[in-house]
Amino acid sequence: MSELISPTGFTNLVGAELVSNKPDKPQNKDVQTKQNSEIQVEQKQVEKSLIEAQVEKQSAAKELDDAEEQKAIEKVASKLQEFVNLIDKQLEFRVDDDSGRHVVTVSDKLSGDVIRQIPSEEVLRLARNLSDLADVANSSGKIITTEV
Repeated sequence: MSELISPTGFTNLVGAELVSNKPDKPQNKDVQTKQNSEIQVEQKQVEKSLIEAQVEKQSAAKELDDAEEQKAIEKVASKLQEFVNLIDKQLEFRVDDDSGRHVVTVSDKLSGDVIRQIPSEEVLRLARNLSDLADVANSSGKIITTEV
């Protein structure tokens, strides 16, 4: 045990005992560092859980939006069909075999006469001719061929 000498010249055994029994600061720092690292790990886990919850929420919201959008599309299609049925018209959606273009035809339900076609037969014929011309140009390398 070490002895401390007071300014009065007496030895202070109690003070020396207190000095020698002081806890080391590095141990306190180690404990605090460990506690801080445990707290940081817990914070990271909480943050990760929050992020996962947000992703799940966004996914659920997207699914809900997709379902609502699908319902809205079905509702519009139903209303359109009701309207067409009221005016005794028929809508036909098809793909033109030669040009590969989508075609919508509006016809009279009773007589079957075509009232309107989008795109028109002229546009479809033009698309077919341009496609044929492109095939000829690709095979021969020339747009205009002449034969003698």
